[in-house]
Amino acid sequence: MSKHNNFIGYWTSQEQYSLHDLLQFVIEAERGGFTATMTSDHFHPWWHDNGYGNFTWVWLAAAAERTKNMKFLTGVTAAMYRYNPAIIAQAFASLDVLYPGRIGLGIGTGEAMNEVSVGSDWPPAEIRLERTTEAIQIIKQLWNKNNNANHASSNAVDSNNNKNNNGFVSFNGDHFRTKNARLYTPPVTDIPLYMAASGSKATQTAAKYADGLITISTPDAVKEMFDTFDEAARASGRDSTSLEKIGKPIVSFAEDYDKAFASTEFWRAGQLENNFDIDVNDPRDLQQKAKQEVSDDKLKKSVIIVTSIDDLIKPIEDHFKAGFTQIYLHSTSPDELDFVHKFCNKVLPYFKEKADR
Repeated sequence: MSKHNNFIGYWTSQEQYSLHDLLQFVIEAERGGFTATMTSDHFHPWWHDNGYGNFTWVWLAAAAERTKNMKFLTGVTAAMYRYNPAIIAQAFASLDVLYPGRIGLGIGTGEAMNEVSVGSDWPPAEIRLERTTEAIQIIKQLWNKNNNANHASSNAVDSNNNKNNNGFVSFNGDHFRTKNARLYTPPVTDIPLYMAASGSKATQTAAKYADGLITISTPDAVKEMFDTFDEAARASGRDSTSLEKIGKPIVSFAEDYDKAFASTEFWRAGQLENNFDIDVNDPRDLQQKAKQEVSDDKLKKSVIIVTSIDDLIKPIEDHFKAGFTQIYLHSTSPDELDFVHKFCNKVLPYFKEKADR
């Protein structure tokens, strides 16, 4: 969560590994030189076989306690139905009190597999974006994070919300409401709040309300999105150069290419067409659908597969040249600890030395 360009962080997949394994990974990542970790926040995994359903907020506290200075960011927490925005604000404020300056929140519009599974409907993208926009406003007001917090999203929401001088927040939106809500355990630092986006409207919302943009877009396809983001930030009176542009490339490393590719299978469903809009919540159905609709070629194109750890240098440089300020490496390597050790020994020092020049 650094404000410096060319920042490389580590990613932990709560749906792919056990809680204990992820703790081991992040401890080793910090030992090797990583200073920040982004982690997923799901109820269901994308894939049924060998999937996990770890509760991320519990893991965050355990991971922060077991590391010295590692910073943590969710990628992403969806303020849709299963999480109320006031509760999100409360949870991350408490984490910030325990681990000051080490906690960040990534917000997004979510997936059906996480919301429908717990009894909610799956609304169209427009409604999900409206809910997310209101949620961000509530969270920021409860955190007393005033930069742009009081700008209207739509439908004259701001005329119906009020924050008094004692920190009590009343918000009357189309989707969320608070009534004299106050965090009696407020955050002790300025918690960064980033927003994941893919479409232009969500990108503009991120530019207006968040401290940066999270995207899974690749370097060759991100220019239009970044232009939209910068333009919307300036239109909102914000300095676009102060906002982060965060990427999450998926990589798989093994000296044997076939083993490296086989290890990408867990993320095949992530390549389903319109995967964030499909109303499928059962991981068994997602897995079957992905096996039928996502070819090996498409899967290979979605993951940076390397047999030499040095071969990750160019793809990472491509991200920075395209305008990303931060990337979090999502490794789905067959031996994750081997990936961490070799990346930290060879690739991470290369970029640190380059930054110091």
